[in-house]
Amino acid sequence: MNETGKLSSEITLLPAGSEYLPALQNAILLWADSSTAADSSRRHDLLRDKQRVVAAFFHFAAKHPAEVVARDVKAWQAEMERSEEAEGKRGLKPASIYVRTSHLSSFYAWVMRHPQLGSHLRENPALLARPKPPRAYQNESTKSWTDDELQKLILVVRKKAESGKVVGKRDLALLLLFMATGMRREEIISLRGKDVRLDETLIVTGKIKGGNYRRREVDDPDVKEALLNYLKAAGRMSALKTDAPLWTRHDPAGVPGAPLSSHSFAKNLKRYADVAGLGHVHLHQTRHTFARIVAEDTGSITDVQDALDHKNPQTTRVYVQRIAVKRDKHSRNIAKRYRATER
Repeated sequence: MNETGKLSSEITLLPAGSEYLPALQNAILLWADSSTAADSSRRHDLLRDKQRVVAAFFHFAAKHPAEVVARDVKAWQAEMERSEEAEGKRGLKPASIYVRTSHLSSFYAWVMRHPQLGSHLRENPALLARPKPPRAYQNESTKSWTDDELQKLILVVRKKAESGKVVGKRDLALLLLFMATGMRREEIISLRGKDVRLDETLIVTGKIKGGNYRRREVDDPDVKEALLNYLKAAGRMSALKTDAPLWTRHDPAGVPGAPLSSHSFAKNLKRYADVAGLGHVHLHQTRHTFARIVAEDTGSITDVQDALDHKNPQTTRVYVQRIAVKRDKHSRNIAKRYRATER
């Protein structure tokens, strides 16, 4: 038994008739559990999302897993692409469809590796139908916000914080910390009370990508003030210097509850962005916006690499090239030439 639910040892996945459905559900649980890192701070969210995606496919296909062919997966992809304007929904973007198809392919690959289960399947239909992966740094989440967009977003969150809502105070502290550090979503969401030191400046210690720990200073007093305001309003100052999560969920009365997930904060961020008039946003845009500002202020790839904790400078170079706006140094001079001719 673990957090995926009831994971029995039963693995009879593909009996004939409708009685295969309970076994299929059990197999999806087992696959999600085995394919998700045990130490991931997003484990709960990943388990839920993986199970929903694969279960949704079989609900759509309405077929026994052994009867599914690549054409069924293609039909599912087309359904996800389709814009459902009548219901006010937007079709999924290619990157999202690729990820969902990859989950389905992973499930089939997991089943086929098992000697008993794999004997029922001839091929992996999702692998045959999987689209070409989107180019790195080429989806909506790679766009950095402009300074004006960032100001509007922070203003919306700040107004909620100033209204006295604990959730608003928490989300303001989170957003400001994301923007001040450029840290990855899980690096911030997984912070514990003992990872934060409040001296003259804010010192944050956390595990970065690759498993190493890094201590960083946050000199902006607004970030420290926002964090203190949140902890005081939530009655959670005692969480400092302990292993308690720094961020928690809160009920309507502001009472703290379970640890906050990045998924929950990302949903709130989308609501704030709608109010600010930004449209669709992605939490990773905080990191891209941070990178853009550092690149513009320093003009140094080395400084950006250090700020982002990239091991490879080429990764940083590609990162900056994809998100930066190439500054115009020539159009005014060119315009002088042809305007002089027009006169």
